[in-house]
Amino acid sequence: MKLSVRSRKILLAVSILLICVLVCAVAFGRPGGGSSYSGGSSRSSGGGFSGGSSSRSSGGSSRSSGGGGDSDGIFFLILLCFEHPVIGIPLLLIVIVVGIVRAAAGKKAGWSTGGGAAGYVPPPAYAPPAPSEPPRPRFSLEQLKTIDPSFSVVLFEDFLYSLYAEVHQARGIGQLNRLSAYFSPNAAGALGALPPGPVTAIVVGALHTEHVELTPTHARITMQFETNYTESGRGFYVVETWVMSRKMGVASRPPAKVKMFGCPSCGAPQDALFGGTCRHCNRTVNDGSFDWLVESIQFTRESRPPMLTGNVEEQGTNLPLVKDPQADERMNALLAKDPSQNWDQIKTRTNLIFSQFQMAWSARDLSKMRPFMSDTLFNTQKYWVEAYLSQHLRNVTENAAISRIELAKVTNDAYFDAICLRVFASSLDYTVDDSGKVVSGNRQKPRAYSEYWTLIRGTQRKGPTKTELSCPNCGAPLDVTMAGDCKYCNVKITTGEFDWVLSRIEQDESYGG
Repeated sequence: MKLSVRSRKILLAVSILLICVLVCAVAFGRPGGGSSYSGGSSRSSGGGFSGGSSSRSSGGSSRSSGGGGDSDGIFFLILLCFEHPVIGIPLLLIVIVVGIVRAAAGKKAGWSTGGGAAGYVPPPAYAPPAPSEPPRPRFSLEQLKTIDPSFSVVLFEDFLYSLYAEVHQARGIGQLNRLSAYFSPNAAGALGALPPGPVTAIVVGALHTEHVELTPTHARITMQFETNYTESGRGFYVVETWVMSRKMGVASRPPAKVKMFGCPSCGAPQDALFGGTCRHCNRTVNDGSFDWLVESIQFTRESRPPMLTGNVEEQGTNLPLVKDPQADERMNALLAKDPSQNWDQIKTRTNLIFSQFQMAWSARDLSKMRPFMSDTLFNTQKYWVEAYLSQHLRNVTENAAISRIELAKVTNDAYFDAICLRVFASSLDYTVDDSGKVVSGNRQKPRAYSEYWTLIRGTQRKGPTKTELSCPNCGAPLDVTMAGDCKYCNVKITTGEFDWVLSRIEQDESYGG
């Protein structure tokens, strides 16, 4: 069958339009979208959390957007339409239909989103809500301090990160009963319905407070996790919502017991627990009388491999600062409490952490970033560095520099002071393979971005903030183990007890205050 000149022109125009549509769909998929756990970028996003193809050390996604394979196939189809139209035209129509279906599905999956063994496709670009739409309320765990003076947001989040990892490891090997003090039968049933098999490489990329309710008898909270883990060799991206409750009058855990998951009544080991009862003290311990109880669990999960390459535009950098109205007042109170430190020192410390983090990330050198991160954030970065190494890739943030730092929030509790800063920075951002070939990003054009960084320091700590590479405890040259212990004084310096450490990184497009 021969095509007329006019038919050929129409076919060519339709084909070019199809290419543009499909290439755009790929380019804006943003499967790593800026969150350090979800896709591949090296921006320091931790624990909170970050990812995105920007190669900033966020531990996560490279904001990858696909590659040229689709467009090569389309050009082949165009050629086939001209040379063998009987075959080529029907195939081209099939590709068009498939492309439309894929694009529609991609729009529905806001998280086709999140970090580790799974890629992260973030939600669509930010659009301010219509004036008639009421803003979503921001729920704060700080409310719990009104009923429990020993409550610490920092410690509570560490408790949740650790419990999440413990429970998924336990359910993978059929030992959920060992944690039955912390889960109702309903919640345990939801977890038990997941397929058996070893669960490893568990990374909590983000943790959101969805709701807080205080009643005369109970405190009830809803927390949402965005995580990645490997189950029986397959990577999953998971959004998991826990509704938790605790009876009034129950005190929070002190730092030394945050990661202990035996009997919450008598402290007996996990082996003593069965069906929510402790065989050692003979008490029912899964009713919220001794610690937080997970009442229900809902989750969605999707199998996805890590996305470590790609190019997607930054989102959220031009959004206004989300600032707590009490931030300035609380910062002044914090500095008044310890006159030996000041705002300039804190900014200098932030710059030091940033520069060391970027160098360590680009070099895939975990030892250089370890002194400046909490355990949770470091584990997220460790996951991503190992993912790059396993794929023979290296994400480079060259000439990285902070342009300005803005105060967003200050909180304190019985154990920690916490400062949330919005950090504006830029760098060259590209990914290379082991031969040095650039596989994504741009080696000439800098990327500007911003992130919200939370630094923590022990409430009782006094003294100037360290702005040089030395141990904050003994003053020796900074050299720590992977556990965060100084190799000279053998003291763990990454808890925040001695100086400001980076505890959380959140992307500007998702930060809620």
